[in-house]
Amino acid sequence: MGNERRAAFRNNISVIMESCTAYPFKYRKGTYLCFFCKSTFLEPEKLREHNKRQHSDIKQLLKPRKYEPLKMDFATTSCKLCGANIMDYAMLKVHLTMEHGKMIDISHGESVLPYKLSKDEHCCQICGKRYEMFLSLHKHMNDHYEHFICETCGKRFATSQRMVNHARTHERGDFPCKRCEETFPSYASLYAHVAKVHRSNKRYKCPICDEKFASYKHRLKHLNSVHGEKTAVFPCPSCPRVFDLCSRRTAHIRFQHLQERNHVCPICGMKFFTNYELQEHSIKHGGARIYQCDVCKKSYARLKTLREHMRIHNNDRRFVCPVCGQSFIQNCSLKQHMRVHHPTHMKVDMF
Repeated sequence: MGNERRAAFRNNISVIMESCTAYPFKYRKGTYLCFFCKSTFLEPEKLREHNKRQHSDIKQLLKPRKYEPLKMDFATTSCKLCGANIMDYAMLKVHLTMEHGKMIDISHGESVLPYKLSKDEHCCQICGKRYEMFLSLHKHMNDHYEHFICETCGKRFATSQRMVNHARTHERGDFPCKRCEETFPSYASLYAHVAKVHRSNKRYKCPICDEKFASYKHRLKHLNSVHGEKTAVFPCPSCPRVFDLCSRRTAHIRFQHLQERNHVCPICGMKFFTNYELQEHSIKHGGARIYQCDVCKKSYARLKTLREHMRIHNNDRRFVCPVCGQSFIQNCSLKQHMRVHHPTHMKVDMF
């Protein structure tokens, strides 16, 4: 990491910690770890209470040992400068810039991985995808933050540690398990074995027979199939769908039936269904162009746009005219071709 990137990282973390009540955290073997004193907690609510009570002074964080994105909990966040409630990290960046003149420099990549920790389900704050296990959401974050690249296969990762762990999957040889006598042909197969056999975190206890399970959902299935207990279900009052968690039913009603637009752009006032839609819109108000083409050096605010642009250099003509067979790099070019040369063949649902 270059000096400029290190400086940007230090400044960003300082601005965030001095300006809002979000806290960094670590996650290991099914438990949440306090970033400052390594205390462990099974529930994120307990970790938040601990941070507020024990670590209100944030000066100790301003000199981090590692310069890579910190996991931060934005579940109950407010601005320390004016008291405004902050819904998520995206809103924080806009709020600090527009209201307090404080800049978060993302030209070298993000400095934090934003989460809203919850006990029962884990939702991505960028695209809205929901996961039963925190580790699944944590792995999913690689799709949004691609700071470190594997030299062997080109796969990208949010942190250097993930890249190092991944790089070992390319190694071949004899990998013995330190906890038993089994040997595996690759690090990937050894890691899968350890995770499944030796690291199973089973913190959901059956109230009848004391058997433990790795997830809330698996415990519900056990209660139903083994003990004949009728587990709680949450039917939607407006359609036939049924949910296993009340929070999932609430989210369904809000998005599908009430169509609540609770995500408001603080600049122009437009409202959106999801935080991801708001973030995409916020780029129009001056989002940094952090994704650069290695060939022609053009820069883009979205990784998706850069990938679409790379089709030009790769001559990737994936959009083919069904009438004459001519191919195009972009779907819009195919549409224009159809309007001009084959208007009678166009269908309403073709695109």
